[in-house]
This record gives sequence, structure tokens and C-alpha cells, in this order.
Amino acid sequence: MLLCLVGVAPFVAPFARRVTSPETGELLYLLFAPVCHLKPERTLALAGVLMPLCSRCAGIFAGFVTAGMFPRPRWSVRACLGYGFVASVIMLADVITQDLRLRPLFHPARLVTGVLWGHVFALGILAIAREHLARPARVTSSA
Repeated sequence: MLLCLVGVAPFVAPFARRVTSPETGELLYLLFAPVCHLKPERTLALAGVLMPLCSRCAGIFAGFVTAGMFPRPRWSVRACLGYGFVASVIMLADVITQDLRLRPLFHPARLVTGVLWGHVFALGILAIAREHLARPARVTSSA
């Protein structure tokens, strides 16, 4: 549930910014400032307001939502690392081809690579939590 709440936050922020005071809206956006470069040409608008994250970062947060809603498959941490590497290579190929201007900026590709990476990352967090919780508690003896 926490993954869904965190993941949906950047999608709610433009609507909140539109209906709240400028100060409150600015505070919401400042929470995301350390996460993303926020180049306007790489950022989607919702409700006529730019999102607090670029389209790729918004995709990553959306990936948290998909993993929170559909936490399958239940991969091991090791499997998540492998799939995370593959997702990273796919995202890196998207970044490089865009930045070298081999193709134009394409928000759907940025969103999809972000969702893929964010979903695998969130599944990795869930796998770490599962493995940590499944470990038997260590009993210490008192002398």
C-alpha cells in the first residue's frame, strides 16, 4: 500500500497545486526537487500544470504503483538484481538514443522505461522485505 501511495504522489501533485495556495503547491513540488532535473520539455502536464517530475521519473513512480497493485512475480533478491540490470540497460538505451538525438524526445518511451525500471525496483524492495521478515529471529543468550 505504501508503494501505491508514494507512486501516486507526483500524479496528484499538479491537481493539489491547482486547488491549494501557491505556498502549499510549491512545498509539494519541493519534495520532488531532489529526485528529478525537471526540464520543462521533458515534463508532462496534468490539469494544465507541469508535474513535479519528468516523464521518465513519473514512470518510475508509476512502476511503484504497479508493483504495489500487482506484486507478482515474487522474485528473489538475486532475480530482482538480474531483471533490474536488464531494465537499467533498456532505460539507458532510451536515455542515450534520446540525448544523442538519434530520435526525438518521446514521452511514451520515457514513461514505459520508467515504469519497467520502477516496477522491478519496487519488486526488489518487496523481495528484500520478504527475505528479511522470513529470517528467524536471532536469540542471544544472556550469561
